[in-house]
Amino acid sequence: MKKKILLLASLCAIGICTWEAKAEKFEKAPYCIYLGDINMPNEFDKIDLRGDLLMNVGPNAIVAGASDDAVYIGFNQSFGNVDISIYNGMGGLVYNTVVNTNVQQVVIIPFTSAANGSYIVELSNAFGYADGDFDKN
Repeated sequence: MKKKILLLASLCAIGICTWEAKAEKFEKAPYCIYLGDINMPNEFDKIDLRGDLLMNVGPNAIVAGASDDAVYIGFNQSFGNVDISIYNGMGGLVYNTVVNTNVQQVVIIPFTSAANGSYIVELSNAFGYADGDFDKN
């Protein structure tokens, strides 16, 4: 229990989580900051993300998709600084950036010059990772 409280306090200290008083129980409960409903444009095929970064958050906390021209990532909740990497099918890094999700909720990565094939997008920060694969035709 102490480790859980310490982790939540750390998250709050960097702005990922806040505390909300629950009037009915007069206790404090953690929740992640909800930023809004960011919906992926229709021209993108959904990338199914999996990983521990997505545990204990809303079902659409992060939306991701790919088209032949770009990769789209939308953050409906704040995760602080998130490292975004894209790897080709042979494991080679083809793109990397760090995004402060407190400030920037949508990332569109141009992908027109990338070769056709399979790719993996990976999102990570100090609290975990999420990844998903997609194809460029």
